[in-house]
Amino acid sequence: MQQNRQVTIFSPYMRQMPVLFHRASKLPQVNDPSDLTGHTLAAERGTGAASALLGHNSGLLSAQVTLFNSGMDAAAAVLQGQAEAAYVLRSQAEAATAQSKAKPEHFVITPLRLTGLPDNGWPLGMAIKSNYKHLGQALDAAMQALRDNGELLAMFKSRGLTLTAP
Repeated sequence: MQQNRQVTIFSPYMRQMPVLFHRASKLPQVNDPSDLTGHTLAAERGTGAASALLGHNSGLLSAQVTLFNSGMDAAAAVLQGQAEAAYVLRSQAEAATAQSKAKPEHFVITPLRLTGLPDNGWPLGMAIKSNYKHLGQALDAAMQALRDNGELLAMFKSRGLTLTAP
């Protein structure tokens, strides 16, 4: 029995990555998850990042982790001094920093690999119902135009975000 695809995913425009967002004064450098021992941590409830952090090394860090309803809230906990580090998406850390108008030099974004998450993150793109091919082609062309004329990069920069290659 052959199944038809119901959705087409296309036009990747960025790569999403979980990162450790931390206060430079409390955690100036993190090379390994063991460097987090003894520090207050935050993560978004129900996410792979939270599961990876809570489960790291058989739950070594779990007593130190506070779960928040969103990654933005977890990042805000770092900005407000309620946590020393948050394991969130790069976009969440950057957006929270930009919205709070915090001084970026007081905070660090460190790539931190934890078991159970893709080594290189995952691409983000668009999706449509498969039978709307013309719409997909039009959206793909529009996205390419935004890339080519620099508007996509400008949109990211205006919100304090890094546009990472998919």
